[in-house]
Amino acid sequence: MSRLLPLLALIAILLLGDRVAVSAAQVPLALGSAFSSLADGEGDEKDDGDRPPARAKDAGSIDGEVVSVDYRTNRMSVRSGGQVYDVTVLPSTDFRGRTNSFHAITDIKRGAHVNIMLSQRAHMLTAQIIHLQ
Repeated sequence: MSRLLPLLALIAILLLGDRVAVSAAQVPLALGSAFSSLADGEGDEKDDGDRPPARAKDAGSIDGEVVSVDYRTNRMSVRSGGQVYDVTVLPSTDFRGRTNSFHAITDIKRGAHVNIMLSQRAHMLTAQIIHLQ
């Protein structure tokens, strides 16, 4: 929390202007400590000691039938090879159709046949490219 205080002070100064009583000497100190902690990557991830955050790795591809799509959470389930895979769809996910036309997650319906190129971080599968077939 102590790392956030300088950043919160800066935000208060920017939002409230002259209504915040801060001396000119405190502003550079607040800016320096707030931005140095952000530049060091502190506060980005949960602190688990000295272990770096998990990196995404290539998880191959799956070819199967869409079992369900949740447009609100951008998640879908795909049945392939007798298993059901839960896949997260990001705003950066690339959708491709048969004619390379533009598509979005809203074009995916239950029962559709898809081929999905995946990445994996921890136990979460993320769609990188979805081919609608």
